[in-house]
Amino acid sequence: MAYQDKLVKTFDYIAKNLNATHTVMAIAAVKGICRPTFTMMDKTEKPETKKYTALREGITEAVAIPVYFICGELAGFGAKVMKKFQDAAAIKKAQKAAEKTGDVVDIEKLKQSPEMTRKIAKNLRFLGVCAAALVVIPSICSIAIKPIVDEIIKPPASPKIPPKKPSAPLNMNTSLAVTKPIVRPSMNSFIGHYGMKAGGV
Repeated sequence: MAYQDKLVKTFDYIAKNLNATHTVMAIAAVKGICRPTFTMMDKTEKPETKKYTALREGITEAVAIPVYFICGELAGFGAKVMKKFQDAAAIKKAQKAAEKTGDVVDIEKLKQSPEMTRKIAKNLRFLGVCAAALVVIPSICSIAIKPIVDEIIKPPASPKIPPKKPSAPLNMNTSLAVTKPIVRPSMNSFIGHYGMKAGGV
């Protein structure tokens, strides 16, 4: 029973504290392990191609994990900054109203609740990891990943196709074959050869 209680408390803690940053970091870690593994298990590809592709996939996910964390936490930190500005604006507005009416301002009631701050932070973290996935990570990978991979392992050589030789232009003066006239044997040469005449012996 104690084991079940601990398990329930663990899942309850994860559910309350899980945010978009942790989720995408876990996904990137699993992809960084599984994708290179499945690529190397492919028996239909050449060994050089598999090594090159697996290395690129592994480095890409290794770059993605810290980028997700940085972008998500920076965006979540924005919720605290927003809270300070909102609290200051609410207090200032209430104090101006209290000066006219003479009421006492309860500053603690005007401040934003911690629960609201957590909700805003979760939404901002989600936007932060979306920006990381759409802009930051592709930009870093397009600039840095290929040179790093090329330094570690050479990319597979693509088959070279020999260039086609340009065909010679058609010369109308020399392309037409010169034909000799056909000489047919005459009847006289036939008679002289066999000693016969037309019409009898």
